[in-house]
Amino acid sequence: MSSSKLTKTKRNQIIVLILATLLTLGGLGYGLIQWQYDNLQFLAKKKSEDDTKLQVMETAVKNAGEMEAALAEVSQSLTEQESTMASGDLYSWSINTMKRFKTGYKVEIPQFGPISSQTDVNLLPNFPYKQATLNVGGKAYYHDLGRFIADFENQFPLMRVVNLSLDVDASPVAGDREKLSFRMDIVTLVKPGNP
Repeated sequence: MSSSKLTKTKRNQIIVLILATLLTLGGLGYGLIQWQYDNLQFLAKKKSEDDTKLQVMETAVKNAGEMEAALAEVSQSLTEQESTMASGDLYSWSINTMKRFKTGYKVEIPQFGPISSQTDVNLLPNFPYKQATLNVGGKAYYHDLGRFIADFENQFPLMRVVNLSLDVDASPVAGDREKLSFRMDIVTLVKPGNP
């Protein structure tokens, strides 16, 4: 059959049929097949993410022994640090600690104020420990006091000197005109479970 022998209406019907078939195939290709390709790409991406999560979990399982050892080491370190915290009668603990420490220094600390009640730590929010503050006063030469405070804070990392005020000694003894009188607050962390 040649196209010249077809009637005009038959030829138009065949063209319309071919166009309708092409449109239908294009619609199916874009609508259904492309949707399936997009779905396959999504699933491949999800599988890749899940594989990554699986590798992280497998690594964590392999390193569980190391993590347990690290946890035990950190727990031991925390227990050692907590053993140096104030406990029991906070006032007598603080005074005894100060008196034992000051024996090697030329610092006089005859004044001990009352110790505050336990309060939340004001340096760090949501800190799991409490703190107590003891006000002390005394006399010392400038360099002796500086060395005392530096060594004290290095020896007791869970205690801090705050609100230090220095004044010239108002009533110097002969030869002690360079001495300073000082007042300072000693803030100490309190061992958990201490009443």
